Amino acid sequence: MKSKIRYGRFATALTAIVFILLFIGCITTMHNNSATIILLSVYVVIIVSGLFYGPAYIKADPDSITLGSLFKSKKIPMRDVESVEMLQPTMGAIRIFASGGFMGYWGIFKEGDIGRYYAFYGKPSDCFLVRLKNGDKYMLGCEKPYEMADYIKSRLK
Repeated sequence: MKSKIRYGRFATALTAIVFILLFIGCITTMHNNSATIILLSVYVVIIVSGLFYGPAYIKADPDSITLGSLFKSKKIPMRDVESVEMLQPTMGAIRIFASGGFMGYWGIFKEGDIGRYYAFYGKPSDCFLVRLKNGDKYMLGCEKPYEMADYIKSRLK
């Protein structure tokens, strides 16, 4: 089963604003070469990291759960999954090393009641939590969160 990740209004707006501001910054600093180079470098780093880590789709098959971005994917073996539950992240989550809306929500977050988890979603209302046997947690989200969570639950041994 494969499901795309849709971004919420906040993530879409934040992504557009960051792109526009960096583009305007590059144009307005054209007369100052060092400032232009610095802004272009920041622009490239932000875009490339978003393309490598920003959520695009989730795919589950009998053997694994695949978290896919445009340039990279990560597989979680199904044998390592302990449980799946429908759960929405709170806005009180602390970003440890993460994006809180730019090109989706991805990276390492920490919440009081959940603890430390890896996020990979575009819209907070489309989320479910996957707990692994080693204690790791993944907050995942996609267009069909209930179907995806049910599919993963059905594959657990």
